[in-house]
Amino acid sequence: MLAVRWYNIAFLSVAQGVFLWKLVQSNPEAWASSGGWPVAVLLLLINALLVSGGSLINNFYDAEHDLIHRPWRTLFERTVVRKYGIPLAFSFWFFGLGLAWHLGTRMGLFFAVYAALLWIYSHKRRTLQRGAHAVAAGLAFLPFLSCSLWLRTLPWNLLVYGLVLLLIETSRQAAKAAQTDPEVRGYRESLLVLFAAAAASVLSGAWWGQPGMILIGFPAGTAVAFLRYLERTSYVNGVHEPVKAQHARNLDTFLKVYMIFSMGVLVFVL
Repeated sequence: MLAVRWYNIAFLSVAQGVFLWKLVQSNPEAWASSGGWPVAVLLLLINALLVSGGSLINNFYDAEHDLIHRPWRTLFERTVVRKYGIPLAFSFWFFGLGLAWHLGTRMGLFFAVYAALLWIYSHKRRTLQRGAHAVAAGLAFLPFLSCSLWLRTLPWNLLVYGLVLLLIETSRQAAKAAQTDPEVRGYRESLLVLFAAAAASVLSGAWWGQPGMILIGFPAGTAVAFLRYLERTSYVNGVHEPVKAQHARNLDTFLKVYMIFSMGVLVFVL
């Protein structure tokens, strides 16, 4: 279960369900002609199966790297993933793609491309120098687009909201990488992308009169300012990389909570 990262799958399914619910609210006619809840549940299941397969393949390729940075957990996982990971991943994908083609050619092609991108990313992620965090976030964002493709609707406010979440997830991926990178390369990138998310949220909310978007952006901007202050303080005291790595862990924790907060704003405000 740890190798599949079920907690990520659960959060993605809940977030996708909320996004789908908001899409239905924006276009009830599309919902009536799309097959209703049985097809919606099937769509969430397809995404969960494909992402589960992608997680197993990621763990397979990351086994040596994780053995260095988290040895005790990886000693057990590596044996399981190497023996069962790839066959189980392809079983998930085979079943998921079969269900996708059951929904029609359009959805089948979309999920086939998605599975191919997951495989390419897992195989090439260690060779990516720049943009790896954005690619990972983009792959996490694609399941949301599958909901829009199925209903054939995507209101502008949900599109902007989704793009802001994409930036937040990019920041989280960079912060996660900064915890194990000896040079902590992703920490500054994480702060920069999070600031971009805050600015995009506040500016778009002010421009289109969406207070919910401003509400999403405010905590992110405050967090960036506070962490920059802590970083400058650690430099003054002559402490650099160890403290920055701790900041990266704190930032990763904040971003996980922040994603949940953003979903709450989507449900109750937007």
